[in-house]
Amino acid sequence: MNTHNDNKPGTAARAKRRWLVAAALTVAAGAAGVSLANGLPALPGHHGHHGHAELMALDPAAMDAHIDKMVEQFAADASPDQKARVAAIAKAAMADLRPTHEQFRQAHAQAHALLTAPVIDRAALEQLRAEQMQRMDLMSRRALAAMEDAADVLTPEQRVRFAEHLKAHMQ
Repeated sequence: MNTHNDNKPGTAARAKRRWLVAAALTVAAGAAGVSLANGLPALPGHHGHHGHAELMALDPAAMDAHIDKMVEQFAADASPDQKARVAAIAKAAMADLRPTHEQFRQAHAQAHALLTAPVIDRAALEQLRAEQMQRMDLMSRRALAAMEDAADVLTPEQRVRFAEHLKAHMQ
C-alpha cells in the first residue's frame, strides 16, 4: 500500500508523476469506453487484442482469462498478490460494465431505427444522445474507480512502468 507524507523532499515531483499516471489511465479508460460504446475494434496499437465489443461478448470465464493475461503483460514485475488483486479489481469492473455495454448495443440499434425512419424524430434522437452520455459518464466513473483501486495496489515505480507500457501501446 502507498502512504503519503507531504513533508518529504520530492513530494511535488511524486504528486506530478501520480497526476500524469492518473491522467494517462483516465485517457485510456475514456478511449476504451468510447470504443466499447461504439462497438469499434481494439484501440490503435492493440494489435492482436480483441476489440472491446468482442471482449464484452466473451463469456465471463473467457473474460477472466483475458484479464489475467493482460495483467501478466502490463504488470509483469508485480508480486503474485498484486497481480491477483489487480485482476480482481478489473474483473469486478468488467462485470459491472457488462450491462451498460448491452444498453449501448441496444441504443445503437435504436439510433439506427430512428435515423432510417421515414420521419426523423429529433427529440427522440436527442433523448437517446443524452442517455448515452449518462452511460458514458457511468462507465468513465467506474473505470476510473477501478484504476484508482489498482493504482493503490501498485508501487509508484510499477505505475510509471505501466503508464510507459500503456503509452507504447496507445501510439
